[in-house]
Amino acid sequence: MRLFLALATVAFVSISGVSTAQAITVDQACEKFASKLSEAQASGDKQKAQQVYSQGSKRIASKFNGASCPNVKAPN
Repeated sequence: MRLFLALATVAFVSISGVSTAQAITVDQACEKFASKLSEAQASGDKQKAQQVYSQGSKRIASKFNGASCPNVKAPN
């Protein structure tokens, strides 16, 4: 009986589309990316800033069909 209730709950959640993840726009993603990059640059760790920029650029492009954040410049 417990197994049935657990399976029924899982089925309901998957059918109803209940999700904890929220969809964000590319502009919101770019703002978050810029903020993380700014934090990395402020730390003074150039390697970390390069890594944040590289990973963030790839993530934005993959999640938003090749989009980029033109206002976010590569760290020096």
